[in-house]
Amino acid sequence: MTEQAITRELRDGVMIWQMNLPHLRNPLSTELKTAFAEGIAEFARDPGQRVLVVTGREGAFCAGGDLRTMDSTPGTVATRERMQLSHGFVRGFARVEKPIIMAVNGTAVGAGASLAMLGDIIVASEKAYFAAGFPRVGVLPDLGLLWTLPRVIGLGRAKDFVLSNRSYTAREALEIGMVSRLLPDEGFLDQVMELAASIARGPAVSLGMSKTLMDLGLSDTLDAYLLREEMAQAVVFGTDDFKEGTLAFREKRKPVFKGR
Repeated sequence: MTEQAITRELRDGVMIWQMNLPHLRNPLSTELKTAFAEGIAEFARDPGQRVLVVTGREGAFCAGGDLRTMDSTPGTVATRERMQLSHGFVRGFARVEKPIIMAVNGTAVGAGASLAMLGDIIVASEKAYFAAGFPRVGVLPDLGLLWTLPRVIGLGRAKDFVLSNRSYTAREALEIGMVSRLLPDEGFLDQVMELAASIARGPAVSLGMSKTLMDLGLSDTLDAYLLREEMAQAVVFGTDDFKEGTLAFREKRKPVFKGR
C-alpha cells in the first residue's frame, strides 16, 4: 500500500518522492504517512541519497489530511495514534542532516501546507496554491505548522494565515518568503532537479552541518552557537571533501566531492 501512495526514484544522488494519489489530490493518508516514515529513515542512513525532493504527481501536491480516516476513527485515543504516526516522520524530516527540497507543484492546503513548510528549500510552480484550511473543518493546524510557519514568514503573517484561513497564490507566497523560488509550471520538476543535483554534487558533510547549525541556532545563545560552530568546523576540516576543495581551488578546476 505504501508503494501505491508514493513513488521513489534515485537520480545522481537525488531521491525523488512523488505522492501518488493525484485523483484525490494526494491526501495525507495513513499509507502516505507510513511511506514518509519508512522513506525518511532510509534516506537518512543511505549515503547514496544526498538530497531529497518531495512533490506530487500530475499537478497535485497535497490537499491536506485524509478526512475519510478521521471520520472513520474518531475519538481521543485514535487521534493521538494518528498524530504519533505523523510526528514520527515530522521528526525524521527535521533531524536528518541532508537537504530536503519541497517542490510544490499544485494545491497545498491544510496539512499539505504544513508538509511544504518541513522543507529546507521550498520551491513552487506558478500553479501552486497555499491555504490554511484548518479553520474550515474546526481542527488545530498540525505537522508542526504553528512551529515552522512563524520561523518561515514571521509571527504576524503566520497568525494572519492561520486565524483568517487565508490563502496565497504562488506569487504571493514568494513575496512573503513562504517559498524561496518560483518556477514555470512547464518543466517544473526538471528545473527542481537541476537545483537538487547541484546541491547533491556539493560537500555533503559541510552542507549537512550548515543545515543543522542554522536550525539549532534559532534557539541557541550566541555562545552556544559558536561552540557548535567550532566543533563542526573541526569535523569539516578533517574531511576528504575539504582536501579536495582546497586542492581544486589551487589547481583552478571544479572540485569533485565524495561526501566524506
